[in-house]
Amino acid sequence: MNDPTTPATGRREQWGSRAGFLLATIGAAAGLGNIWRFAYVAGENGGGVFLLVYLACVALIGLPLVIAELAIGRRARRDAVAAFRALAPRGPWPIAGGVAVAASFLILSYYGVVAGWALKYFAGAATGALWPAAADGAGAYFAAFTAAGWEPVAWQATMMAAAAVLVGRGVARGIEWASRWLVPALFVVTAGLAVFVLTLAGAGGGVRFLFAPDWAALARPGVYLAALGQAFFSVGMGMAIFITYGSYLGRRETLPGAATAIVLGDTLIALIAGTAIFGAVFAFSMDPATGPELAFVTLPQIFLQMPRRRRARRASVGRSAAG
Repeated sequence: MNDPTTPATGRREQWGSRAGFLLATIGAAAGLGNIWRFAYVAGENGGGVFLLVYLACVALIGLPLVIAELAIGRRARRDAVAAFRALAPRGPWPIAGGVAVAASFLILSYYGVVAGWALKYFAGAATGALWPAAADGAGAYFAAFTAAGWEPVAWQATMMAAAAVLVGRGVARGIEWASRWLVPALFVVTAGLAVFVLTLAGAGGGVRFLFAPDWAALARPGVYLAALGQAFFSVGMGMAIFITYGSYLGRRETLPGAATAIVLGDTLIALIAGTAIFGAVFAFSMDPATGPELAFVTLPQIFLQMPRRRRARRASVGRSAAG
């Protein structure tokens, strides 16, 4: 099977730079799985102990698999199915490539729904429709939206169309270009939220919940399964992502170093997001085991507190000046 090529040069497109490749790959790994899923899965599985098992799974299983997938993609310079067919044509490995692509498709349908939720919340925040509902607890807003029938489907379709346009622009002018802006923005916004949340009264309880292990939870088999599943889900292993991205990688890139940077970046975003969400959960006296809607209930409360905190600070400064 021939390598896919770009029409203009007749050669397979490559990443424009190492930084662009790393940002794009971290962006492919980090995202909803880190900010949305990590928080509620950790909340349902004991917090600190789950985190330890999760980190062990990422280090012992995730990192080697990321290196292997990048190596397969770069060596074959083909998509997942064609890569396995080229490297092991007489074995069952092409089937594994097909399974990985199918898994990626299923995850995309899953992520498309949640991404539609996020776009709906962004629009609600921009128009002001979200804030009255958030003031009374964002849970009712979330429940009403997800029960609205056609509306979640429309937001999902909008996100899928935007993703198709971006991917259609190619590796360097599409995925890499967007990642150079969006991934640093994701990190800055997430870190800013975590810093703000830590100033709220009661947020320390969320930090202790996430980072102080309850060792009794180690006796629960479900914690290990949840941590392993989250490692695969969050890092993006077994879904043809790294094989595909690795196929556009230049020969001079050191794969262990690149894989380590990808895994560390992905894990760091998950930890910062978990700090922000669990800090807010405890500051607002919510249930850390709320479930999939956890981030969509806590984040509006955080944003709602920001102008209130700013007004309180200004009022305090005014009183001090008057005194």
